[in-house]
Amino acid sequence: METVETENTTVQSDADQVEILGLEEFRKKEPGICSIRHIDKVISKPEFCKASNFRGLVYGTFVIPSKKNLQISHNIFAFCLTPDKLYFIDEGSKVRKKVRAMEEEYDDEIRTPLVFLLDFMEYLIREDLYVLQGYEKTLSQLAERMNAGTVADTGKDFMYMRSQLNALYTYYEQLSNMAQTMEQVVVQSGDETAQTLLSLYIQRVQHLAQMTHTLKESLTQVLDMKQAKLSERQNDLVNLLTIVTSIFTPLTLITGWFGMNFVNMHLLKEPWGYTSVIVFCVILTLAEILVIRNWKIFRKQ
Repeated sequence: METVETENTTVQSDADQVEILGLEEFRKKEPGICSIRHIDKVISKPEFCKASNFRGLVYGTFVIPSKKNLQISHNIFAFCLTPDKLYFIDEGSKVRKKVRAMEEEYDDEIRTPLVFLLDFMEYLIREDLYVLQGYEKTLSQLAERMNAGTVADTGKDFMYMRSQLNALYTYYEQLSNMAQTMEQVVVQSGDETAQTLLSLYIQRVQHLAQMTHTLKESLTQVLDMKQAKLSERQNDLVNLLTIVTSIFTPLTLITGWFGMNFVNMHLLKEPWGYTSVIVFCVILTLAEILVIRNWKIFRKQ
């Protein structure tokens, strides 16, 4: 497929079916389309992935998060599909590069604008499966490190991964909604190739969304395990402090009482007084320890 490029425009020579323009260029090229207020509003301010169908026109936006940091929207552009032409509205060169790379890789025969758009949508997510597999591997490594106790501060890693997976899941949900809108157009077109491509695309997006949801659930389970281990350690510490308190509270009372040296405490006047108090405290301590052991007080169930 031969491609003719200008500074801001890329035109496919296949009957000029695909064109990449800046926003102002598109407004000059298609003033009738841009005169429709809600279409112009959507394509001029992309906020998330969406597609709409209006009087034979399919228009929408792509907000594709960077796979390195899903909180950053890396590729942002709009599109408008007419019965005989596909426009990409992009102020940069990222769409042009992706279109060129897709054409070099696929090298298919002449496509209709609709088929080209579906091919392009599939091309955008073709590497996402490997991204999710990378998250799955990272999650397993974090879980192993947590269980081994080699890293104390895994909480930040888990929270970061949760935010990443949430962003991905939202992205795939948006793509699924786009596909549902496209389904109406494809059915009306009667193009069997487009119907096959869209069906495969929907299956792939749903599979990616399901994988992301599964990873989110797995992450939640690992976080629950982490919290359970933390609670267990806290309970052990509380039990230890409770045992120490239970043992030494009576001793503190006894030593405090006799330490006040009341005049009428005849036991203190006896030569064996302090010795008897010490022996009593030792016996009391041993008795408390035996009671705790035999009654399994504060012991894990």
